[in-house]
Amino acid sequence: MGAGDLARAAARALLELVYPPRCAGCGEPAAEEPFCEVCAAALDPVPAGCARCGQPGPDDPCGGCRAAPPAFDAVRAGGLLGGPLADAVHAFKYGNRPALGRPLGAWLAARAPLPPGALVVSVPLARARRIERGYDQAALLADALARAAGRPRVRRALARVRETPPQVGRTRAERARNVAGAFAAAAERVAGRDVVLVDDVVTTGATADAAAEALRQAGARSVVVVALARAE
Repeated sequence: MGAGDLARAAARALLELVYPPRCAGCGEPAAEEPFCEVCAAALDPVPAGCARCGQPGPDDPCGGCRAAPPAFDAVRAGGLLGGPLADAVHAFKYGNRPALGRPLGAWLAARAPLPPGALVVSVPLARARRIERGYDQAALLADALARAAGRPRVRRALARVRETPPQVGRTRAERARNVAGAFAAAAERVAGRDVVLVDDVVTTGATADAAAEALRQAGARSVVVVALARAE
């Protein structure tokens, strides 16, 4: 360990002494980030289901993927959306807690192994929401995930070329129409490469599909979506 690493470790130890780590789920002091023992025990893994989109259920592939296969190859998530994980996602996105990106990214890296040699790219947040929030949570998550997994983090590989209203409250079909053509990818950054596409939550997969389609059009060899949580 070099002098710089020692200095950072000492600074982190001092910071944790003054400000002990707190659980991303319940907010109580935690021995290890991002979850305390109680919340960690309450996390639900994603049940078996569709190998393509990750939708829990008895069908593989599911009806949606049979009817219209998505542009991505697979979805991997840290857990099922609900309980402490839903609380952590909400705090990260809406609770002005960008610092959660680091421990949540490291936690996700341990639960969702990344393809060897894949580039890590994040789903870009709409400009208006980024300004309102003050940060892009998917970008912070991707930074930490790439660092923990030892994969190259590629910026400016994917851009929103059309602003879209929030997806919350929309049906599957409405979500797909809302984000259709909303992204463009830089061929010089992703052509011929395997890509890990990072987002916080996968619900219907519409946003991930639209983003993956742009990456495919730019020449990406494969696209695996990795998210903190998968909604049922």
